[in-house]
Amino acid sequence: MSVVLAAERLRLEIARRGWGNADLARAASVSAATITAAMAGRPISPNTLRKIALALSASAPVSGIDEILPAFPGGRG
Repeated sequence: MSVVLAAERLRLEIARRGWGNADLARAASVSAATITAAMAGRPISPNTLRKIALALSASAPVSGIDEILPAFPGGRG
């Protein structure tokens, strides 16, 4: 079984932390190619999804960044 992430939402969450793709890859202990694949809409494993989710939840967004980032359709969560 595999999962396809919402690439725009992932981009937003990476930006909210002031990260680049390589930063998320390091924090999630996955390869940069895996993050690139997820951002391109290719399927990832549930285990990789868990690692990405844990990495994002372990790092709070930069204070005040939501005021300068464009709105994500459907809200920021």
